[in-house]
Amino acid sequence: MNKCQEPDAENPQVRWVDVIPTVQDGKEMFFIRDPEGISEGSLLVSREVLFLISLMDGTRGIRDLQEEYMKASGSPVHAEQISSVIGAMDKNYLLSNKRYEEHIRSIKEEYGSRPCRESFLSGKSYPTEEKELRTFLAEMLKEERQTGGGSVQGLIVPHIDYSRGAAVYKEIYKYLPDADDLLIVILGTCHRMTPHMWNISLKDFATPLGVAKNVRELGAVIRQDVSLKDCVEEWSHRNEHSIELQLPIIQFLLKERNFQILPILTGSLHECIVDGKSLDEDGLPELIAGLRRLLKKHNGPTLLIAAADLAHIGSQFGDSYRLDSVTLGESSRKDKELLTRITEVDARGFFEEVKREGDRRRICGLAPIYFLLSLLAGSRGEMVRYDQWTDGASSVSFAGLVFYK
Repeated sequence: MNKCQEPDAENPQVRWVDVIPTVQDGKEMFFIRDPEGISEGSLLVSREVLFLISLMDGTRGIRDLQEEYMKASGSPVHAEQISSVIGAMDKNYLLSNKRYEEHIRSIKEEYGSRPCRESFLSGKSYPTEEKELRTFLAEMLKEERQTGGGSVQGLIVPHIDYSRGAAVYKEIYKYLPDADDLLIVILGTCHRMTPHMWNISLKDFATPLGVAKNVRELGAVIRQDVSLKDCVEEWSHRNEHSIELQLPIIQFLLKERNFQILPILTGSLHECIVDGKSLDEDGLPELIAGLRRLLKKHNGPTLLIAAADLAHIGSQFGDSYRLDSVTLGESSRKDKELLTRITEVDARGFFEEVKREGDRRRICGLAPIYFLLSLLAGSRGEMVRYDQWTDGASSVSFAGLVFYK
């Protein structure tokens, strides 16, 4: 029996997907992509097919979909066409049904049993071969390291791809401490839904440059800490890029130094922006206090990193306004206001600046930057470099900052 004829697919329900507009041969088209990476490929569909897919909410069968489509568009659609779309979605695990549930259960169990998170971006965002990757990083990071004006406690770095963020990566990673037994806590944006506000991985992370070891004795402490024990969550890390992009750079620069990592993917503070929820609710202060307790148990130096970009504006992110020099200039000006709060190590002030504009520019580094500033209260921040990438239709901004004791 054809998959799209199974009982649980008769009323197809689309999972949460990313929809990315594009132009093919002068025609508006859309990529449908799985943000969880269960299906690594993308479906390219027309606006008409995208509308049909949007009707697949689990309450409509094929005949209902035909009627709704006809009512909205005035054009007929054949049952075979709908079945074909359902089949393609099902094949790519983009429908919420028994087939998807069985598949996701299987791969979650397999991933959970691994002691090491394998590289997800190797061969996509950076070279697969060690020698080639070292050559690439040597070219990107060729400037001399700097020590700055004090003991470095933290960094804010981009998590945009290397090709667009190279200038900032190059400047900010000059300040990476060259120390043995360094514990590096990396707070990174998670670009999909997460079960917790903090999602801690206790796995080692592999890249073509070797294995970055996770905390050892401290892992047991985390599992017993009253605030952190429920935050251990591995699945969110499987294909998230914000933390992984930092690791080849750190491995390359620290060379033979011994270091450990503690990767933490952050959830969203959106409810605090739009619903008025307090930053003192849902155990957020307790998370910060729990990490402070943990860091005191480490006998060596520590470094906090927020892997965080700033504004995301333009057509790729759903904006309909024109992205001209005036718009880019205004967004840059607002970024500078945020960066002022950041250099002042003013966590609340930074959050309030984002809240004041309703996060209309989608500051995707909001949560990791807020938590970093909270943890670094009392330190001194310095701006290193700011950049604003654009292709004329969309734009992402990002910056590098260093924090001293």
